[in-house]
Amino acid sequence: MGNSKIMKTLINILLTTLILIAATSSNVLAQNDLPQGSARTSKADTDTISTLFQRLQTLYEADKYHDVLQLSEEIQNQPHLTKDQKQERLKYTLAAFKLLDYDNEADSIAKLFLKKDPFYVPTNDDPVPFQNVLNGYTTRPMFSVWMAGGWHNVEPFNDTIRTIIDTTFRTPKYKMNGLTVQFGFEYRPLKIFSISIAPSLVSYTLNRTIQRTDIATFHYNESSTVFTLPLLVEASWYRKREILVPSVYAGAQLKTVLYSEYEAYTQTVSIKDIKKESVENTDVKNKNNYSLLGGFRINYNHRRMTFFADLGWAIDMRTYSNQNKKYQNLDLFYQNFYIPDIYRILETTIKFGIKVNIKYKTIAKHNYEY
Repeated sequence: MGNSKIMKTLINILLTTLILIAATSSNVLAQNDLPQGSARTSKADTDTISTLFQRLQTLYEADKYHDVLQLSEEIQNQPHLTKDQKQERLKYTLAAFKLLDYDNEADSIAKLFLKKDPFYVPTNDDPVPFQNVLNGYTTRPMFSVWMAGGWHNVEPFNDTIRTIIDTTFRTPKYKMNGLTVQFGFEYRPLKIFSISIAPSLVSYTLNRTIQRTDIATFHYNESSTVFTLPLLVEASWYRKREILVPSVYAGAQLKTVLYSEYEAYTQTVSIKDIKKESVENTDVKNKNNYSLLGGFRINYNHRRMTFFADLGWAIDMRTYSNQNKKYQNLDLFYQNFYIPDIYRILETTIKFGIKVNIKYKTIAKHNYEY
């Protein structure tokens, strides 16, 4: 059926996007977290810059803080500074401002420093005023993009089963699952709270069988492609170590059936090989639906990257097939003596994903004020 092609396409999209995200994140890391500078820096320039930084440290240790600020401006105008050198200049500039009681200026430098390196942890080698001011701040991601792929296990819920020739008291057996690829855009107004919108594409496969007689089994196989648009709110539990962070989320999603097709046939003991034809039936579905959803996540944070595992549930508020069109499919009704079941779906989803944090905000700890 066409569903196998759709699944292959989803897998190809998933792999391609993972490669793109990895490339993008590597570029972000290269631009923001690694030393920067020109590879053509001459030895003379390097010696000059090294000498200036030695003087900067000497002036600071001699308590000549106004001279530190003046030399800091001179260093700022030097070409080919690496990121580490720029950050080192900010350390002494901040410390000098703080010791001269320019508290606003010192705090502004701290925010600038963490904007350029949101993961920096002060060390004992740093100037003490710099350590004290920087320890009053923390950073959190403001905007993130993420991508996930996973598997759906689907259970029909609240069925209505109509029989035509299934005169024996038998109930159908369902096997329904799906594959999904999802893209997310996240905004985090608070450290423990975030809002996401995450459009996704889901490929469902339904296999329904019922024993009509002792020797005859009716098969109804359906495949569909559904676009979903979830809106999620997520609460995260941060502790002292923020590497492994659990979270819970809840929300709602809109669902649109993009395409659906089926195969229907009766198999008997004597007839093994049956010609199967796929027939489109998109128009008899409730094309627009919506679901309530919720779940849990485990997030592993590594600098600008977050890897996560997701266990979620969703239940549709409308039935999958349109009750008003239950007699519209004449092929099923006259050729296969079948009226589509009416049900909502309850699904359990397992997903794995990767998130890239693209912008950070510096915030004061514990209402920090100078």
